[in-house]
Amino acid sequence: MKWLTKVLLALAFLLLLGIGLFWVAIQARVSVDDFLNLEMGTTADATPSSALVAQFAGVSTLLLSDGETTILTDGYFSRPGALPLGFGKIAPNVEDVKWGVKRLGITTLDAIIVVHSHFDHAMDAPIVAKLTGAPVYGSESTANICRGLDLPEQQIRLLEERQPLQIGDFRITPILSKHYEFPNPSVRETALGGNQEITEPLIPPAKQEAYKMGGAYTFYFEHPLGSFLLQSSAGWKENTLDGIQADIVFLGVGGLGAQTQDYQSEYFRQIVDQVNPNKLILIHWDALTGSVQEPLQGEVWLIDKLMGKTQETFDAVEREMAKRENISLFTLPKWEKRELFR
Repeated sequence: MKWLTKVLLALAFLLLLGIGLFWVAIQARVSVDDFLNLEMGTTADATPSSALVAQFAGVSTLLLSDGETTILTDGYFSRPGALPLGFGKIAPNVEDVKWGVKRLGITTLDAIIVVHSHFDHAMDAPIVAKLTGAPVYGSESTANICRGLDLPEQQIRLLEERQPLQIGDFRITPILSKHYEFPNPSVRETALGGNQEITEPLIPPAKQEAYKMGGAYTFYFEHPLGSFLLQSSAGWKENTLDGIQADIVFLGVGGLGAQTQDYQSEYFRQIVDQVNPNKLILIHWDALTGSVQEPLQGEVWLIDKLMGKTQETFDAVEREMAKRENISLFTLPKWEKRELFR
């Protein structure tokens, strides 16, 4: 029976080794130092009250204010762990949402604008709305996420394709676009396949795939001080931005490194070249998981290797920007105000 004991011990060792490697793969994080090195510096003097400023909270959550009107995009703060994200159910972490709202210094909020209805964009929006009293603008799917958390109907506003919103001095045009096309067939089918509408109130906790995309929007912001485009997801519809010019593009690059060079180049052509900005500010390059109270960080190793490919994403951005030397490239530091226009 000694041989059986040896076999069992060997199997136990392999099992423990596999568990250990898996644990490391969902705990260790990839480096984002290259992105952090692009952070926009502070302005030379104090920001005047007449300036338009942005604060970044990670992914595509931005707080935008001109001193009179304040707008939040997405409002994603919960950051579920890799295990519940992949194998369990997720729900808003109300304490983290409260912490994030306070850390951004939000005292009044005029609108929450949701780019699409995946969990990393829409899940926390109704909690932010309850805390601030702000209305949530989004698709019918986003509305059903809000209804699932009992947000009053008067705080839910549906976007209409190319029908501008006037919020203070901000004129915001929603443009229906396409989500990033995941190259992995099974991930693509889960995230983008079939009916991508949430047709009834979504009550958390729920599996992450229950947060269906519901239509991906590009937002064009016009303001007396300047104009900018918010492109959160690295996808596009042909020629949807014809005739639009913006001073700044906030460009989502999540997962771009997992795509072909042809896809990467076409993305820059369809968005950046069409709009012809002076500045490009990268968003949606950091982790979807982990505590929002931590500094900006890379995704866990396993998720990054399966979908994100952070280093390859940076390399793609660097290659494309080398062709566009007239455009300044930045990221934003977490939480801090940075002046866009004055």
